[in-house]
Amino acid sequence: MNKQISVKDIEGVWSGDAITGLMQHCKDAWEIPLIELEDIMVVTFLNQKIALSHMILEAERRLKDEKPDDSELYDDQLKEAYERAKNT
Repeated sequence: MNKQISVKDIEGVWSGDAITGLMQHCKDAWEIPLIELEDIMVVTFLNQKIALSHMILEAERRLKDEKPDDSELYDDQLKEAYERAKNT
């Protein structure tokens, strides 16, 4: 996987307004390379099924590295989101 790929590269240019806080968070992270996203944004994209196959791979890489960035709302949030996404 290209280490500089962003959600924009996968899903295309953001369109429409960001009318909720969740949408604004996604919009703000849309052009950030996946490898540079905070764990909580990987969780968010997994939960929203955005760029899902790429987010699953990114979550898998992060879980293997075992270096959380402390942005999760609770322990193992990334692991839970990853496991849910893998089973969809």
